[in-house]
Amino acid sequence: MAVGKSSEADAVAFLALARSKDQAVLAMVFDSSASKDEKAKCEKTLASMLELRAATVYAGWKDSCPVDGSALKLYAMADSDNLCIAVAGIRDDAYPERVAMKLLKELAKNAKESQGVELLEEARPGTMTKPLRNTMKDLLSSYSSATKQDKTSEVNAKVDDVKGIMQDNIKKVLETHTSLDELQSKSQGMSSNANAFLKQSETLKSQALWRNRKIQAIMGACGLGVVGYGAYAAGLFA
Repeated sequence: MAVGKSSEADAVAFLALARSKDQAVLAMVFDSSASKDEKAKCEKTLASMLELRAATVYAGWKDSCPVDGSALKLYAMADSDNLCIAVAGIRDDAYPERVAMKLLKELAKNAKESQGVELLEEARPGTMTKPLRNTMKDLLSSYSSATKQDKTSEVNAKVDDVKGIMQDNIKKVLETHTSLDELQSKSQGMSSNANAFLKQSETLKSQALWRNRKIQAIMGACGLGVVGYGAYAAGLFA
């Protein structure tokens, strides 16, 4: 089952160096996050790969195989002299094969240059782990992410970053557009309410004005009545 790279573990889980002529594993180093289960499965798969491919190994030979029961995949490559086989266990299923092969080539080259051909030809299994530990640890670190070594992966990562930023910007624009639509809708509602309020105010104002005129007319009629009654009464007593 293919699983993406863990957020807590580097892409390269382990490195190993084996001798081509007898498949003896001379050195093996795991990264600090490797579990016991990962180590056991890697060692088992490595032993099986070396045994099955022994008869077909040649200078520049390359191969890969999955590690059963895990997300790991083993990559192997024989050096140009077919002296040794460099092996890497990769966790990230998106890790470019060209970067893995570059790592293996560098491992084999560093081993030959630092230890010498004669020593690698005669060394007993496991005896190269200590002298090669620092070299292998450095490689584990420098190749922990493909973008550290591969320009294409670096460009792809930058493209993904830009795409992410663009998607965020588009999302913000859409959210802003939605907010503006909501604001416009609310503004239109407030405008309608204001118009209704103005119409109602005008109606109330007209009604009040008419009522005041009626009151004034009644008061005027009453005043005229009082004046007329007073004049009539004055004529009776003259």
